[in-house]
Amino acid sequence: MKLFFILIFILAAFFLSPSYAEKIIWGTTSFPPGYIIKGSDRGLGYGDQLDRYMMEKLPQYEHQIVEYPNWERYISTIKKGPLVCTSLFFYRPPELRETIKGSMLLSAPNGIFFLHDVIISKKKQDLFAEPVSFKTLLNNPSLTFGYNRPYGIIYDKILSQYAGIPEDQEFATLPAYTRLKYLRDTKNIVVRTSSNMITGMLKMLAAGKVDYILEYEFMVRYHKKRLKLADEFVMLPVSEGKNAVARLAYACSDSPQGEKAIAAINKVLLQNRNRERYKKNLDYLVPPGREALYWREYEKILNIDR
Repeated sequence: MKLFFILIFILAAFFLSPSYAEKIIWGTTSFPPGYIIKGSDRGLGYGDQLDRYMMEKLPQYEHQIVEYPNWERYISTIKKGPLVCTSLFFYRPPELRETIKGSMLLSAPNGIFFLHDVIISKKKQDLFAEPVSFKTLLNNPSLTFGYNRPYGIIYDKILSQYAGIPEDQEFATLPAYTRLKYLRDTKNIVVRTSSNMITGMLKMLAAGKVDYILEYEFMVRYHKKRLKLADEFVMLPVSEGKNAVARLAYACSDSPQGEKAIAAINKVLLQNRNRERYKKNLDYLVPPGREALYWREYEKILNIDR
């Protein structure tokens, strides 16, 4: 009988060991300061840190980090599954998730950030009123917009309408080649989705190859120092998203494995979101001079459990 229990223990340890644990693939791509894959800050982006935090808190899973050539490829891999996750997706409440059903599952909010500004070259500042309207800019044929990725519900909807995408199609969950074909068929949009999509687009803006882009304040703050273009860009508030706050979420493949992983992630978030160690992962997202406003808005997500 003693031998029997020893065998049971050995078999349990064998099958529950990390090599037999279910695996979560965490992607990374060139998206600094979200994911940083090069240089002295490699692995220190806020997405890198949020991923690692969750890896530490989910020891029942095996975790693997896979690098993808660009954001579009990463998102398409999440859709294919069976269990690929990211910490950097736009949160939406359960009642608004129908359009992403079958593509990905979302956690409760894991952070907040202020929406994109319109970024222009200081040399062309006289062409833009303040605040600007993204919809009005798109409809100005003399100005060229530089596109590099989906931008969230507000701006994606405006882009969809302008590019003629059917209303029943979710911009961010369309196959990449379909979405990009619509955009490339639009005369005053330049599409650039290569791996260095942030620095590449800022360089195009500085060189006058595009007239304006949408980007986050924290993205431009991070990159302009490294490009030595500190005084080159002007950030203009956008009327459609002025003072609006967006919420981040973990997203996993819409599969039975993904459903189980999201439940585990939510449990970790509910226990840890208000702890200083967790909030330290979000430092990049806090705009200088607006810290108090940021954390007041952050407090609002702490009661959202899915």
